[in-house]
Amino acid sequence: MLKRVLLLINNEQETKNIIKFSQAFKEKYNVVLDAIYVKDMIKYEIFPSTIEGIGVNLGVNYALEEIRHAESKNFQKYKEQLELYFDDIYEVEGETVETVLDHLKIYDLLVVTKLDKIMPYLRELLRTHYKPIMIISDQEEYKFDNVILLDDGGYKANKSLFSYFTIFGERKINVLRVNIEEEDLLKERFKDNYILIDKIGDPLKVILEESEKHDMIVMGDLKYAVMIEKIAGKVGIKILETVKKPIFIG
Repeated sequence: MLKRVLLLINNEQETKNIIKFSQAFKEKYNVVLDAIYVKDMIKYEIFPSTIEGIGVNLGVNYALEEIRHAESKNFQKYKEQLELYFDDIYEVEGETVETVLDHLKIYDLLVVTKLDKIMPYLRELLRTHYKPIMIISDQEEYKFDNVILLDDGGYKANKSLFSYFTIFGERKINVLRVNIEEEDLLKERFKDNYILIDKIGDPLKVILEESEKHDMIVMGDLKYAVMIEKIAGKVGIKILETVKKPIFIG
């Protein structure tokens, strides 16, 4: 069955990177690749010009129409630049995260771009996504052949691995385990497609070093880590902030 992938367009800075990604991704995988642009009125601060009720309503309505017009112009600009690289590109009005999650119902995977900082909408998507998500950063060249799973021995990494194989097919994957002594039962399940790399040392340092040798990273769910990152400084969030390679989270 042909897999369906949805990419979120968020700002003009991402356009060149989106083109590089979509070209490489479509060449590697036989998928339907669509893009969505959300006209998010909520992200704009609209201040009424008077305290009279009718003045407030007229001012807000006028400002909203101006914003809608500007957002539609932005979308047309993105569409002209990107339409050659996608099966479909469409715009929807609504709150970004809620709208994306609603449209994700008919897709197998969500792709989101990441700039230098993790924006609020991405934090929320990481906390609420119910389908696999791939985060991409600006790359000189995208490849998807040499893939590594960051296995902490928990259930979430296992879930991400099975989601990855379900979407892209079972293939060779390196599996990095840091400071884990327990036997890995999946080696018997996936045979030669499952290549173990056992390391001892500082988890973050080892993971960053190994990630640089690979084209894409598969890692476990970050819902919990996103909620407590400021208190505990979770390794998963530090990886997400630091690594430039595509990251797949099941």
